[in-house]
Amino acid sequence: MNYPDELATDGRPDSSAQAPSKSTREEFWTDTCRDVMQMQHGSPKVIDLYRKYGCRFCTPSPLQVRHVLNALDSAISSWEAEHPELFYQTLELNFPELIRRV
Repeated sequence: MNYPDELATDGRPDSSAQAPSKSTREEFWTDTCRDVMQMQHGSPKVIDLYRKYGCRFCTPSPLQVRHVLNALDSAISSWEAEHPELFYQTLELNFPELIRRV
């Protein structure tokens, strides 16, 4: 029996709805917290975000990045284009141990 408020996937992720570039996106955000010499895809945008925000952090794990992306995606659909700094604010709030101590 189906109810109108039930998920069509019965709570399981719908594999057809997942973008194939999910790991690429996670790698992009991870790179913004890596030292320039350790970056996997050192594009100008990655380096710019690293210099502005990511240099304050140790490299997060893939699970930590996924947690931040999921939280932001569920709250604000256009955060990446309009407010990329929210990634680092959310990372800091949820994983303060990643802040570099000098």
